[in-house]
Amino acid sequence: MRQIDLQAEIARLRQLGNDFEDLHSKIRSLALTPGTDARQQLTAKIVDTNELVQQAMFRLAALDRSQYTAIPGSRPALEALASVVLAASLAASDLACALEANPLEGAPFPGPPGAPFPDTPADEAAVRTARHAEAVPAMAEHLADAAHQLDLAHTGCYYLASGITRDLKQHAEQNQATPAPKITDSQYAVLVRLSADGGSLYETSRYGVTKAVDKDRATVNVATLNALIKRGLVEVDTTTSLYQGQRLHVTAEGQRALAQHKPTTTPARTAAVTPPATKQAAAGRTR
Repeated sequence: MRQIDLQAEIARLRQLGNDFEDLHSKIRSLALTPGTDARQQLTAKIVDTNELVQQAMFRLAALDRSQYTAIPGSRPALEALASVVLAASLAASDLACALEANPLEGAPFPGPPGAPFPDTPADEAAVRTARHAEAVPAMAEHLADAAHQLDLAHTGCYYLASGITRDLKQHAEQNQATPAPKITDSQYAVLVRLSADGGSLYETSRYGVTKAVDKDRATVNVATLNALIKRGLVEVDTTTSLYQGQRLHVTAEGQRALAQHKPTTTPARTAAVTPPATKQAAAGRTR
């Protein structure tokens, strides 16, 4: 979990909603002439829609790894943003269906060898007219479906921006009303080190001993860490095994405790939390 500017993410969601709304209006007003003209217009709109799909996935990735995930109610919001990705993807698919329904002009397949009566220009013109007449309502239906999906995506982005704003406000009010968890100086020191960029919890394959390190690979006191985990101030990512290493990050409550605690001494690294290479070098100097 990383510290991300959530206000900036809210602004990006609103802008994404505006972009979906603009594209929705363009699709609604699209007048297609079957053939090359329709192909060119549909191709451009498919590219535009897929670019917005990509932007929606970027926003989902940013929120999914942000501190927002620690706020109650964030899961439905993330699921709603995933549904925006789905709606935009379906819109791109509907536009591709319109492209497939568009009759392109090309030479017809010749008849069997020796066919005595090839099509005349008049026959080809009649076939072209019939194909165009059949394609127009099919393409219009696909365009309407695409516009509907883009409208859902536009509405979803605005809903999410408002919802996240509300969640952040309520969470801040609750935090003000609830005292921050009390921690000791040793717990504060561990939280300071893990708040920078997390850490890792792992088990040595040789001895089966559980160890923890911060981002600089310096050892963290496991007993202190376990106390923080038990109180919900540090969270462990258990999606990987201890042999691979499990990521550690400070939760929202841990951040509150960190912000409110006033240590009696300045946290400093002692020999107990010094990387092994440093210990060996220090031992060599004392010999």
